[in-house]
Amino acid sequence: MKDLITVTTAPSYTVHLETGALPQLGSLIKPLSKAKTVVVVSDDHVMPLYGATVVQSLTEAGFTVRTFTVPHGEVAKTPKWLIELIEYLAQACLTRKDMLVALGGGVVGDLTGFAAATYLRGIDYVQVPTTLLSAVDSSVGGKTAVNLAEGKNLWGAFKQPLFVLCDPLTLQTLPETEWHSGCGEVIKYGMIGHPDLLDDLRQKPMTFNVLQQDPSYVRSIIARCIRAKADVVAHDEKEQGLRKLLNFGHTFGHGIEAFTDFTIPHGIAVAIGTALLIRASVKNGDLPAADGQTFLDLLIAHGLPIETDATDEALLEAALHDKKSEGSSVTLIYPVSYGHCELRPVAHKELGNYIVR
Repeated sequence: MKDLITVTTAPSYTVHLETGALPQLGSLIKPLSKAKTVVVVSDDHVMPLYGATVVQSLTEAGFTVRTFTVPHGEVAKTPKWLIELIEYLAQACLTRKDMLVALGGGVVGDLTGFAAATYLRGIDYVQVPTTLLSAVDSSVGGKTAVNLAEGKNLWGAFKQPLFVLCDPLTLQTLPETEWHSGCGEVIKYGMIGHPDLLDDLRQKPMTFNVLQQDPSYVRSIIARCIRAKADVVAHDEKEQGLRKLLNFGHTFGHGIEAFTDFTIPHGIAVAIGTALLIRASVKNGDLPAADGQTFLDLLIAHGLPIETDATDEALLEAALHDKKSEGSSVTLIYPVSYGHCELRPVAHKELGNYIVR
């Protein structure tokens, strides 16, 4: 069974979700591209696992294939590795008709997408997510970026992929921590506008063993998240309003990541960021206490922490550099009821009131 999900942007593209589809990558993208050369970008964990399958598929489809491998983790999401990748593309004499393939998680996707947005003022790229987090979130929507010393995702561009291929079989090699990280983003979709998803996750949490026990359930949850993301992006591609909801938990989550020197996975930091805001909303009398406890229990049921050692100062510093910060305020995605959040501008001097442990 497969799901073909259209992301209505300029231009539109398809997310192809199908178990066991990775060997079909070449034949799926061949009709979409005039590329002669394809550079597969991956990290030193994923390339040994799936690189050969992707290279063979692309070669059999008639492409000339090159590979570029970066270190795993946030260490590769930097200007240094962006420049190294772009210089590699120049040395390989890629043209505007050629293409990149991002094989991996969010870091690889962000790095590859940003390189595609800037090399020769823009070439095509394809997303092949291999983590739960990238499958449900970062591979769809066209946000690309690298980190700076001053904050996360501060240098980037909007660049939609040509195509997204998601094969849930690649998730079976995920470490358990990375699975939990992806669950943080899955739960986020329920909290910002999909209470039916929250209901299902409460009834049957996406625990690590569910991947083996009920892969069809996992695939269905992934599909629902992708559709939720696609719907938001279709209405607000450049994050002028509605799309900001997708950043629930991210304002403080980015501070938690930075405080730990990016040793904590992104989705886990986001989960803690949502927990801080959930408790703040309950304390402020905006979110019913029962709903707040339901949210926190759901995070715990998915193996996600709800506390952090990050100092208030670190969280507030991250908020000041947040992309949603304008002038003397920052827009927080603030939970107000079961499965519903609102965009709430908060003055910088008041942000401390929204960090509730």
